[in-house]
Amino acid sequence: MKNTDFDKLEDMNFTFRKDAFRAKTMYCGKCDRKMKIVSVDFPVSKNIKVKLNMFKCSKGHEEMLNFEEAKKLDKALILNRIISNTAFGFKRKLSHDGDNYLFRLPSELTQGKKHSEITIIPLEKNEALIKW
Repeated sequence: MKNTDFDKLEDMNFTFRKDAFRAKTMYCGKCDRKMKIVSVDFPVSKNIKVKLNMFKCSKGHEEMLNFEEAKKLDKALILNRIISNTAFGFKRKLSHDGDNYLFRLPSELTQGKKHSEITIIPLEKNEALIKW
């Protein structure tokens, strides 16, 4: 193997198209056929399913995800881990003002930063994910 002086290497810049990781077609690794896109309800857990557009080969039975669908599955797996891990949590009293309910975020979560807006993502009838 040739010795390389890494200190003398020049920097290189790469650019990728915006949709470079959004594969429109894939080929089976077993039979080299073009795979079809099928929509699948993938069960992450007993309570969570995610709709994925998978590439599936009818002959080789291979199934693959493109980068965007893999990110969607990864988020669902993270969400499942958050929901199923009830060892960590905060309890707060709910106040109400007419039809609106109010609660305060603990300073341990906000790390002293001021946030003017939050996003509430409903999960179930009485569960939600809060992002700020």
